[in-house]
Amino acid sequence: MNTNDIPENSHNDQAGGSGFTLKRVPHVVILPDGSKAVPLGSGTIISLLGIGGMSNVYEIWNSHLEVKRAVKLLHPNYSLDSKQRFETEIKITAKLDHPNIVEIHAVGEWNGLPFIEMEKVDGFTLDKLITDRGGLPLEVCTSIGILIGRALRYAHNHEYALYGQTYHGIIHRDMKPNNIMVAHSGVVKLMDFGVARPIDASIHTTDNSSVLGTMQYLSPELLEGKTADIRTDIYSLGAVLYEAVTGTKAFPESNISTLMMRKIKNEFKPLESFAVKIPPRFKRLTQKCMNRDRDKRPGSVDELLSELTRVHKSITQRSPEGVMSDFMAVAGASKTIVSLRRRLPLRQIGVVAGMVLLCVAAVVVVRTVRHLPPKVTAPQQTVQPAVVPQAPSVKTVSDVILGKSTRAPAASSGIDRGSKPAPAARQNPDLFVAELKQQYGTEDLADIFVKEVKTGHHQQALKVYGLLSPEQKDSKTVVLFQLRLFETLNEHGRAAQILAVSAVEDGEFYLDKAKQYFRENNTAKCLAYLDLSAKTRCDFLSPATLRQEMLFYKAQCYTKEFDSHPSKTTMQNALDSWFEVKLLFRSTPEHNYFQKAVLEMQRIGDRGKGIKG
Repeated sequence: MNTNDIPENSHNDQAGGSGFTLKRVPHVVILPDGSKAVPLGSGTIISLLGIGGMSNVYEIWNSHLEVKRAVKLLHPNYSLDSKQRFETEIKITAKLDHPNIVEIHAVGEWNGLPFIEMEKVDGFTLDKLITDRGGLPLEVCTSIGILIGRALRYAHNHEYALYGQTYHGIIHRDMKPNNIMVAHSGVVKLMDFGVARPIDASIHTTDNSSVLGTMQYLSPELLEGKTADIRTDIYSLGAVLYEAVTGTKAFPESNISTLMMRKIKNEFKPLESFAVKIPPRFKRLTQKCMNRDRDKRPGSVDELLSELTRVHKSITQRSPEGVMSDFMAVAGASKTIVSLRRRLPLRQIGVVAGMVLLCVAAVVVVRTVRHLPPKVTAPQQTVQPAVVPQAPSVKTVSDVILGKSTRAPAASSGIDRGSKPAPAARQNPDLFVAELKQQYGTEDLADIFVKEVKTGHHQQALKVYGLLSPEQKDSKTVVLFQLRLFETLNEHGRAAQILAVSAVEDGEFYLDKAKQYFRENNTAKCLAYLDLSAKTRCDFLSPATLRQEMLFYKAQCYTKEFDSHPSKTTMQNALDSWFEVKLLFRSTPEHNYFQKAVLEMQRIGDRGKGIKG
């Protein structure tokens, strides 16, 4: 178990009541409380971020680089086991280099105590997000699963040297919401490899401590004392996805004995029991990850990612990075409480069934009476059927948006009991807008337009845009999201018109200008605006997404220059640029940009053979 989660001020000398006494090394060093600017690592302490059973985490300020970093410092009253675990974490984490894993900058000692200096992620733990916002939107859950899955895939396949031996793969073993950081920019990172282990080796540490916070996510085989493998992490990631989508732990028991029994039996409420719309494919995948029999779980993170990506693409066309950037940009979102589905007691079910049977019997009686032959007492008068006037042609809001023409149905002599009148909101644009205002809880049409673009309701967004005032249309936010809308719809001509008449100081706007110049084959201006976009702050686009797009279009510009004027210089510029793209997407080789980089580098290299100047 990870002793990082032992409650503060815990000073037990026994580990889990096993009778094993931890040998502690006496120290008299007093740890900083975070109130004074004490030198630590490459900077000075500015605050205390957290206190664990094994270490304290401080925020430091590096004045030379003008950056904040986090430093994890081992407690002075450490056990030999905790020191070994801490040193193992240092050695393992320092060898990992992935965009979804917290980066290690340095290691060292402070007054004889080892520390790790790492990047400071400005954001929240996933645990904090779930606590504040409850069940998260499904596309956010799939995005987090994909991004953390990529980090695990990298770790599970990473080759490295440790204690003089070469190993293949690392098992995290402590996957939980508290070890997943989500930055304000939307970047998602996995951290805390304190109990990580090589896949093909066992490094001795004492794991007898009962740590409730971690046990919620432990796989059944670990509780039974079996050896961990990559499917152990897959189980824990499944438990994280379960909690993210429901806002509830799969094993919410607070009593340790009850929790242990539930965990060993792997008894948790199925996702079907929650009153939230979840695609069956996502339910099956999550519960497959949490199968008690690890042979029935996905056999690798690649298999998990493949299926999770399919689920993600079935609900949104946005990238996981884009989804997270938009989600974190919405401040002060209300908490979503996902309740269990209500089940009727057996007595109520019986009453309802009885009423249904009575209704059916009544309908049968009425139909029988209607079909009895009428009694004729007088000559029948022939009654001419009334002329039913033809209904005027009516266009619904959906038809107006989609450009459809509608015709009134032909008049009939009777009532078509299978047809239903269209909802009033679809017949009346005013009611349609009123419905959107109620849905989003705002009267601001510009805000509704932005939300419709984010949720992928492109045609409805166009309709709302037509209702905006000139001032709203000229606002920075509306301009940027209108450009996003036209980019998604491949309406490059309309996007060009906006870019020509608007002036917005934002990195995303300059990126769109660069793309437009690229489409116009003006590589010089495209490169100039790409450089400007990299230097300008983005209010809505994440830095990671901006960098990806900037490097991709930069590489395409240099490729165009090489194709137009082949030389050693243009070839090297193009190859170097594509190498940057390939390096950036090295952890996601299935990405289109990575595959494009591989093909272009091969093509440029082949064509460049024999070029002398």
